[in-house]
Amino acid sequence: MAQRFFLLFFLLSSSLVFSQGLSGANYQKKYNSKGKSAVGYESLSIQNNEFDPIRAKDSIVGDSISIDMYKIYTVDRDSTYVDTTLTVQKEYKMNFLRKDYFELLPFSNTGHAFNKTGYDFTEKSLLSGLGANSKHYGYVEASEALYYQVPTPITELFYRTTFEQGQMAQTTIAVNLTPQFNFAFTYKGVRSLGKYVNLRSANERFEFSFKYQSLSTRYTLWGHYANQSIENQENSGINDEGVLLFETADPDFLDRSVLDVRIKTAQNILAGKRSFLDHHWNLVPPKDSVRTKLLIGHRFLNESRYYNYTDSGGNDHFGELVTGVFSINDRAKLKRIKNQIYTEFNTPFTGKLRAGIAAVQSNYFFGLEEGEEISDTVPNQIKTTQYLISGDWNFRWKGFSMQATLQKSIGGSLLSDEIAVKARYEFPNKAAFTARTSFRNQSPDFNFQLYKSDYQSYNWYNPDLENQKTTHFSVNLEHPWLGSIYAHWQQLTNYTYYNTTSFGPGYEDPDVNRESIIYRPPNDLYLAAPTQAAEALDYIKIRYRSEYRLGNFAMTNTMQYQNVASGAQAIQDSLVSQPLNVPEWNLRTTLSFSRDIFKKAMFLQTGFTGHYFTKYYADRYNPLLGDFSRQSDVLIGDFPRIDFFINGKVQQTRLYLKAEHINTLFTNPNYFSAPGYPYRDFVVRFGLVWNFFQ
Repeated sequence: MAQRFFLLFFLLSSSLVFSQGLSGANYQKKYNSKGKSAVGYESLSIQNNEFDPIRAKDSIVGDSISIDMYKIYTVDRDSTYVDTTLTVQKEYKMNFLRKDYFELLPFSNTGHAFNKTGYDFTEKSLLSGLGANSKHYGYVEASEALYYQVPTPITELFYRTTFEQGQMAQTTIAVNLTPQFNFAFTYKGVRSLGKYVNLRSANERFEFSFKYQSLSTRYTLWGHYANQSIENQENSGINDEGVLLFETADPDFLDRSVLDVRIKTAQNILAGKRSFLDHHWNLVPPKDSVRTKLLIGHRFLNESRYYNYTDSGGNDHFGELVTGVFSINDRAKLKRIKNQIYTEFNTPFTGKLRAGIAAVQSNYFFGLEEGEEISDTVPNQIKTTQYLISGDWNFRWKGFSMQATLQKSIGGSLLSDEIAVKARYEFPNKAAFTARTSFRNQSPDFNFQLYKSDYQSYNWYNPDLENQKTTHFSVNLEHPWLGSIYAHWQQLTNYTYYNTTSFGPGYEDPDVNRESIIYRPPNDLYLAAPTQAAEALDYIKIRYRSEYRLGNFAMTNTMQYQNVASGAQAIQDSLVSQPLNVPEWNLRTTLSFSRDIFKKAMFLQTGFTGHYFTKYYADRYNPLLGDFSRQSDVLIGDFPRIDFFINGKVQQTRLYLKAEHINTLFTNPNYFSAPGYPYRDFVVRFGLVWNFFQ
């Protein structure tokens, strides 16, 4: 269904772009007849230049127009432009999320879940969330929505093969009806059966965004609508007998679909709809606002999302069922409305100052009806209104820049406080130094506070959870040819997480030797519950990045050291399970060769990427919660992942061919993404990214 819808949408959108291309030609003619173009240039024709792999930018330049005029904005006005280069960094992002997976460990099937090999808690939202964090990696938040400003229509097509009976495709179409009004459509569809039983993925996302500015430039309106769903069949991993057969490379079980799994009838889905608007008015007339702006603005967000876990078989893997229940249908929903009024003052001397006040209404509830109560002692919802004040200051002078941020809760039962300062200095030799510090005080996500399930052990109400506090300090030193080194320290107080309280038969008995337990029944017990760390955790991360070139050859490196300590302990053994677990070392190296071929008709890039991390107690995946829980029974890691890739660029088309995890052809299968979830076997995958400029 998703594929048919995508095909229909692509045909309709292509027709739209073609018609806009014709109207764009008339638009160009109209403005050229007056000696000016629609965007203040003499021509809107586009011609291709040859690609230079050493340059940082790849441009398509006509008489007066270049690719950097095809701008992409975030709601905070940060901008970039359509990038058609072919680099190693683009190779890292050719995946389901279109992000670098360095600190993410994907599961065997595309669009399923990701385990973590590193954290940055300052990137987490300050507002309490729905939960189901493993599902939210593919969920695009309001702050991640993109807005386009283009001189002519542009289309981007993204395609990549998946794992058995499915494809992954995304199309984005951006059009300017006038220089003042730009809009864009994005549709993403993913379907993949997967190699293991009951592990199918089916994801969809539709997004419409627009950007409008009045002729006087005093009024600006931005907005978007998004509708997205992430659906997965869940098997809770292969059982212990299957793990033994997998690790011994039994030739009768190389077909992974014959390995027995714990659940065969369950699935979960995260879905949401969102409307967002941001508009402001400049109080200073245009003739006086070339260098000075005084804005009065308003932001509005209305979002509803839900997480639903169903199991028609009523499996007892997660404990006993509530009396009278024979099939599972757990559903948590979060409705949120946010209104913010802000003012912004911007001059070359003071920088950009912004202050605002916001009201956030949140309603987290279970069941199909809002406000439904199940009992007098345990509520069925958490309904609250928060009032927040915020302030931002951005200042730049020559090579120095500074950013300060403040958000403070002034009313409501939940806290969302943060103060952060970031300073950066760029040296004349293009080296740069950045320092950042922040402090957060925020309420845990709603799923830690309240959860209702058809399983007896997965019902809790924790109104007395302490606020989680995060103190952060980091520095980053960048050099044009030595690379960059990044170091950060985070202290977590009242760290909130899920703890595995029961792993299986025999594990509850302290007199049982765990190493003697080889096999457990397929429906072994898996219980998890919210927990807060009794002691503060100190988390240290040091990362080094570099790229060295010799002719057409390059070596791109990322090396990361991590350590988590608790209490007065300065250094903690990485092979001891803690509330927060990360591998001590995480290493990645790419050896690549790049050059023009076929008389510069194609730019070719090929090479090997090796990725390795040390053993650690990786979190266990809990499909009922859609989240991970800390465990202390199984170590994963200490296995290399070697990929071979051949990529090519022809004009604005980038082609990607990769043989993933080729070392599985000659090594023992000891690779896992989480306990019970093997990592991907060897597979060859193809993909492309294609930009059309009309």
